[in-house]
Amino acid sequence: MKFPILSQEERRRRLAPPKGKVSVVIDTDTYNEVDDQFAIAYAMLSQEKLQVEAVYAAPFSSDFFARLMQTDGVAIPMTGNLQEGLELSYQEILKLMKLLNMDTEGRVFRGSSRYMTKKEEPVDSDAACDLVKRVHECEDVLYVIAIGEITNIASAILMDPEIIKKMVVVWLGGQPLYWPHTIEFNLGQDILASQTILDSGVPLVLVPCMSVASYLSVSGSELEANIKGKSAVGTYLSDTVTSQMSQQMAQNWLTLFHQTYCAGLDDYGAEGEPTTETKLSPSRIIWDISTVAYMINPAWCPSSLVPTPRLTEDLKWVQEANRPLMRLVRFIYRDAVFGDMFSKLEKAPK
Repeated sequence: MKFPILSQEERRRRLAPPKGKVSVVIDTDTYNEVDDQFAIAYAMLSQEKLQVEAVYAAPFSSDFFARLMQTDGVAIPMTGNLQEGLELSYQEILKLMKLLNMDTEGRVFRGSSRYMTKKEEPVDSDAACDLVKRVHECEDVLYVIAIGEITNIASAILMDPEIIKKMVVVWLGGQPLYWPHTIEFNLGQDILASQTILDSGVPLVLVPCMSVASYLSVSGSELEANIKGKSAVGTYLSDTVTSQMSQQMAQNWLTLFHQTYCAGLDDYGAEGEPTTETKLSPSRIIWDISTVAYMINPAWCPSSLVPTPRLTEDLKWVQEANRPLMRLVRFIYRDAVFGDMFSKLEKAPK
């Protein structure tokens, strides 16, 4: 498939850090963890910067981790059924919007119920169709905040490649370009969709997970002190996170990271398993607010233009100098992001 080619000047203009108030849609596997809920609420409460036009439910399944770990399931709270993941995400979006006292009519759409199975063949969904429509109707550019696997957005581009001329995708996906691999949940579930995004030439802002978004870690006591009891959504978010902060769950996450995202980072052999004889201090990474933070204040998320990498079938980056430019986020000033989000959650409806 041939995609429209943006000039270098136009690409650089599209990838300049956003200024003023911009129109966005959010594509999210909302029920997957605990971070999407924060990102949606944060974006909805940042109306001085973001006009949220629509929210799209993305599917998710724990099968990705199960395959990597060569097991039947994973010891973290996540469904193994893709269709169930989609519906849970859709219903969670509606719940959050209700907590925020915001209208959902014509703004929330179900996405794809399966991953792509053939290259250049889109998966039809209400979300993909709505995205095509909204891009064409947008007067300037539509930003797509992508915080899940990316089938919905890739499908929209395949349905109508012309939309890449009027959109920018801000995606939490993959690992830093220097990582030994790019094993990551959002990028790895639908490899064909991820490759489509990276190869289409759509203006892309990429937020890697480990060593970038992973800075956005928070403790239960911090949530309880800053947002619990301050607003309906703040209490809901705080309770959702703290209910999962057991010693066993903390160990489960360490084990998962060691076997997936952090695989190959050390040469310790069996001694590299991250365990402790004392106790753990549980926290959770609120990954997805990284994309919203970039949209609100790019200075909190230092970034620069680099060639867009290729993605191999075995989830590794291939860097080539002649590829179209993308914007790569390299760090996040964690305290500024949480401070801004907490202050907005405090002021949300009671």
